[in-house]
Amino acid sequence: MLKLNVKKKLQVEKVIASSSFQGGSLLQIILAEHRGFCYGVDRAVNMAREWIGKKAIVATLGPIIHNPQFVERLAEQGVGVVEKLSDMSSGTVIIRSHGVGPEVYEQAKAMGLNVVDATCPHVSKAQHAAEELWKAGYQVVVVGNRDHPEVRSIAAWTGDTAVVVETISEAKAVGEVPRLGIVAQTTFPPERFDDIVQVLKTKSQNVNIQKTICIATEQRQQAAILLAAQADVMVVVGGKNSANTSKLAELCRMAGSTVYHIETSAELEEKWFRGVRTAGITAGASTPDWIIEEVYQRMQEFAAMLDDDVKTLEQGSLVEGKVVGVREDEVFVDIGYKAEGIIPLAELAYPQPEKAGDVVTEGDTIKVYVIDADTVEGTVKLSKVKADQILAWDELEQALADKRPVEGKVLEAIKGGLAVAVLGVRGFVPASQADIKFVEDLTVYVGQILEFLPLEVDRVKNRVVLSRRAILEEERREKEKAIFSSLTPGQVVKGKVRRLTDFGAFVDIGGIDGLIHISDLSWQRVKKPSEIVSVDDEVEVAVLKVDAGERRISLSLKAIQRDPWLDAVEVLKVGKVVQGKVTKLSKFGAFVEVAKGVEGLVHLSELDERRVTHVEEVLSVDQVVPVKVLNIDCENKRISLSIVQARQEAERAEFTPFLDKDTKGLGFTIGDKLGHLFKQK
Repeated sequence: MLKLNVKKKLQVEKVIASSSFQGGSLLQIILAEHRGFCYGVDRAVNMAREWIGKKAIVATLGPIIHNPQFVERLAEQGVGVVEKLSDMSSGTVIIRSHGVGPEVYEQAKAMGLNVVDATCPHVSKAQHAAEELWKAGYQVVVVGNRDHPEVRSIAAWTGDTAVVVETISEAKAVGEVPRLGIVAQTTFPPERFDDIVQVLKTKSQNVNIQKTICIATEQRQQAAILLAAQADVMVVVGGKNSANTSKLAELCRMAGSTVYHIETSAELEEKWFRGVRTAGITAGASTPDWIIEEVYQRMQEFAAMLDDDVKTLEQGSLVEGKVVGVREDEVFVDIGYKAEGIIPLAELAYPQPEKAGDVVTEGDTIKVYVIDADTVEGTVKLSKVKADQILAWDELEQALADKRPVEGKVLEAIKGGLAVAVLGVRGFVPASQADIKFVEDLTVYVGQILEFLPLEVDRVKNRVVLSRRAILEEERREKEKAIFSSLTPGQVVKGKVRRLTDFGAFVDIGGIDGLIHISDLSWQRVKKPSEIVSVDDEVEVAVLKVDAGERRISLSLKAIQRDPWLDAVEVLKVGKVVQGKVTKLSKFGAFVEVAKGVEGLVHLSELDERRVTHVEEVLSVDQVVPVKVLNIDCENKRISLSIVQARQEAERAEFTPFLDKDTKGLGFTIGDKLGHLFKQK
């Protein structure tokens, strides 16, 4: 028995065709609120579309959706269809929204195929629920159509041990078991599921029910049922092999409407609508918007063809007219009716203009919405705002589908974001979507005309959510792409320091940040980047490395500077004795700084005349000592020093005045004695 949820109010979009049928009644063409692509199908389709135009072998495992027109269009764009994995030798396989069993993933991996998993998240939930019940020892029952690929995929996750039940009689045939787990095909009618579950509950004392029916399916079916209850004719659009579309057609018939199940607008016939007052349109979850739009447009054409040339004007209809007069606070429009139409200033545009002449001029052709077709004054009250909004919603929905930006004017900064007028509709830009970076004072945008990308468009809830950040991020990605392609290691570029961290400085080099690591800031040791640069400093840097994949650029400040080590060692010569400061002790010697940023090594053997086992026996850090330069290796930036030989040089200098002088009574000179002593040492 058909069950209707009368508490759910059907929200519909009415487009009243300006045509009259026999009896003088107008045809109303009504679109169901919930129709066409569901989330899972839309996600799968978008994942498949991402491969269009790529030079790669790619195919879906079975039709991506149950719509032959869309599948054919996708094939023409390079994304084909294979019925089994063995039909592919290489490339990418897309798992369709109905899902597959675990053995398919294993086979694809073994074949080396790239797998893009477009399984609907709701189907994945049903698969996992079935698998968990099976592993927990339950006899799994899948309520659904056993021939549907989704049901087959769910059963596969139970090792193909699941029992598939589609009717109450099949449920009665299920044997009694200790533990019974129940899952559902996501598109199965909820009321039939509940009836079948009542029977299955009698088959076990331990029943675990997982109601995995997708709410989108229930919404679409309820919307179709309620629309069919008020429509004379229902046109159900979708593939003839689509289970959920066929179910919609069945439910509409049960609601008492004449139903025509079609795949494309070419199947529509004018005679179906003769004498019909109300025609409804709904569509299955696998029906693309462009097919629904073609059906809608074709039905409008039929309405025009059946017009008996008796022009009527209905409240709520959209008509086209010509502006014949403009006053400061109202506009007069010729709509081809017995009376002239008037648009009050408040109904002219959003936001309301100061005067009518700011929006329209005489001679303009505009679309208007009929508020009142028979006023007391004998005129027709019109609204351009409402007409703009109706057309704007279509434009916004299309922009959302196409991921295309729209232009809008920022009206005011409000709590949590910005209010924007876009195509005559009030939209909302969350604060986080106003810019790439955090903006504390959003009033800076008020009055600006900017581009925004629609994130959410809900005609029923009158809700439009927009993003400027998404556009800026895309622009930045394009700019980054250009910058990455132009940069090469060794290239010198200019930039501005944007941010300092403990490990380095980030520099903006034309719209993208590169990192100067702390080790590349200076030839000297740097404890903090702020010792070398400050935020907003203009710097010239060398490109060290470009990694477009990771979006990383390594920069160097010291690479464009002469190494101060080379300047320092120019004043040092081999054999020269200088003062130095001990900076570090090691097992093999001591490092001594002989000039700023220039260190040399005193080997263990050059520390003292006596044998030294540990450096700490004779030296300590920060101790100042004389050292003699033994060798300078500029290529490897190494300097060899000696403390022993520096001391010997000092001793020679001390006794030089006495060299070659006779020592009375001793028979030798002091120079002879010193030379003998140095030889001993």
